Amino acid sequence: MGEGELREGDFDALLRVLRSDSYLGLMERLSALDPEGALGFDLLASRVRLAVSREAARAGAEQWLRRAVPRDPRVLDVIRSYAGEPAPAMPGRVTPGREVQGRVTPGRDGPAVRNTVADSAAGNVVQAHTVEQVNFFTAPPDPALWLDAATVDPHALGAPHEVPYIRRDRDADLGPERRDGFLLITGAPLSGKTTTAWAHVRRLAPGTQVCVPPPGTDLRTLPERIAARKSPCVLWLDDLERYLEGLDGALLSRLIAMGVRTVATMTDAAYDEHRFGAPATARVLSRARVVELELEWSRLELMRMDASGDRRLRDAVDFCHDKRVTPYLAVGPELWEEWRRAGRSTGNQPGHQLVRAALDLARCWLTEPQPRDLVRAVYEMYAPEHAEAFDAALAWAVRPRHGVAGLLVETPGTGELAGYGYLVAEAMATEELPPVPYETWDLALAQGEPRVTTLATRYFRHHAKAGDSEAMYRLARLTDDEEWLRKAADAGHTAAAADLGGALADRGDTREAIRYLEKAAEAGDARAMTRLGRLLQIQATTWLARAAAADDSEAYLYTQAFTVANPQAGFLLARLLEEEGREKEAAFWMRWAAHAGHPGAVEAVGGGADTVEG
Repeated sequence: MGEGELREGDFDALLRVLRSDSYLGLMERLSALDPEGALGFDLLASRVRLAVSREAARAGAEQWLRRAVPRDPRVLDVIRSYAGEPAPAMPGRVTPGREVQGRVTPGRDGPAVRNTVADSAAGNVVQAHTVEQVNFFTAPPDPALWLDAATVDPHALGAPHEVPYIRRDRDADLGPERRDGFLLITGAPLSGKTTTAWAHVRRLAPGTQVCVPPPGTDLRTLPERIAARKSPCVLWLDDLERYLEGLDGALLSRLIAMGVRTVATMTDAAYDEHRFGAPATARVLSRARVVELELEWSRLELMRMDASGDRRLRDAVDFCHDKRVTPYLAVGPELWEEWRRAGRSTGNQPGHQLVRAALDLARCWLTEPQPRDLVRAVYEMYAPEHAEAFDAALAWAVRPRHGVAGLLVETPGTGELAGYGYLVAEAMATEELPPVPYETWDLALAQGEPRVTTLATRYFRHHAKAGDSEAMYRLARLTDDEEWLRKAADAGHTAAAADLGGALADRGDTREAIRYLEKAAEAGDARAMTRLGRLLQIQATTWLARAAAADDSEAYLYTQAFTVANPQAGFLLARLLEEEGREKEAAFWMRWAAHAGHPGAVEAVGGGADTVEG
């Protein structure tokens, strides 16, 4: 295998770097080599660091590498160098671009020794005696690779932000007109700290450059680099606790004196730990102007979101019932991707189908939590071969992901189930899912919700107009519209033809009734066969009666046999003759029916049915 050729281990190597503290350094090196692939790499990095499943992450890494390597094979060398195992302390190799400091315990041969290998030097390091501590530092990014604050992509700063930014209530405290030397935004995990900080940076003065050092960077040389740059600069320290070892009070004072803004974020827990912990870090944090961000969005923030015009944000207002919008938007896409991939032949089919059952019920507008038995009934219809795996599928589906929610949400106490709000919104909006099966609509309509009936009527009408005979039939049944029933029958729908034939027969439209009943009977509908046979028997009896009245002896014998064997036929024949005004013939056949024991005929002749005159 030659140079520049992908190896199977390269995909895993890229994943290791993306999940390490070196990923920002790698991002800068790759951006310099392959500007075209830089944005794709940013997106990949944010997805991997958001803790997507390993399968999804590896597939993304493979896709990115297969596109990037043909453009510049040097990409592989950079990734392989960053993915190397940590160098042993004695002897070892120093990775280019890092500084290694070693403090050695004194021994018989002399006092403690401090060795330093800095910046881009590389080579073998041999250290005598016992190594007590080794600190690794990364050189600050080259200013030529710093980012423009006015156009910086949120992914480059660690904010996986895919929707328009919605102004938070605390944004008023972040205005760019404020000359903050050290701004620190705190909040709960997934409260939107990084995205809010990114939006603040975007509002800074034109020409401002953003320095994004990887964690572990030696920040001591930053003032010289910034001074040489001679342009406004903002230092970006997302998750500030990762930088506190290299940031002391003196360095912070020097940066502030130079007019450098520092924009940082921390979780509430990390801030409390370091602010009230070791004196050195406490002194640094005491210099910050702290803006606390709430996890739950306020009514005004939700109103601004609803007015944004973005479908995903409006959905968040409708389906994020706990008002924790940022976790909803951050984790929701990952849940959707996990559910989608579970539907592959090698995925979790029972879990996928169970979640699909809940989502399809929501697509029928049963968006509130539904009884477990109802969800299970749909699940077993979708996955009959996995019916026994329901409990395992449920345990998988309700397991919380990323500390936020599962694919399904189970109501405590009742055990009712509903899809996570983001999944419901996406299922309603996407055109990728198959239509909701009609059998699922039947189960949803059986719940008696008026809004389900309204939506079903609209849904059936849409598909009926597109030529779907099943939709025509269901629309006719739902609305009692005989016009759609006739269209369904004419389109070849067997049950529609049987129903229409029966309705026509009840109204006395025998000729049309027979036409539709024959269609249904020939297609195998037993109901239609029975109804058609009865109708044809009455017709035959009627014609034979007319022939008998015309003194045809054979017709008389047939008619007598029919009516004696079938009193109902004689009774119906009598009624038909009455309607035609043929009173004498009608009276004759009514007496025949009474003689054969038909209750209606006995009542009609007043009990005088002992003899029948010819």
